[in-house]
Amino acid sequence: MTSLANTIVGSTAAAVGGGLIAAVKHLWHKQKSQAERQQAIEDGVKALLHDKIYKCCLDCEAKESASIQDRENLEMLYNSYHALGGNGTGTDLYNMVKALPLN
Repeated sequence: MTSLANTIVGSTAAAVGGGLIAAVKHLWHKQKSQAERQQAIEDGVKALLHDKIYKCCLDCEAKESASIQDRENLEMLYNSYHALGGNGTGTDLYNMVKALPLN
């Protein structure tokens, strides 16, 4: 190959390589941003579920009993909350209502 051809091939290869690196960096940053957003959404949903569990438990505690509907509603909330990694106070509240007498 001539010197000009070598220069063109080398320049083209460098441009393509640089473009690929830029594309990979862009995709990596986009994926990272989406993962952070997804985590924020999951954390927000978990917080809302915890709040609903808390309010349901306060209502049942005030009545000193829980209806079948209260327990079913609480179980649905708790299962989703727990699947998102929630535990601790939400689990304690859930167990407290399960221990209350039925009304």
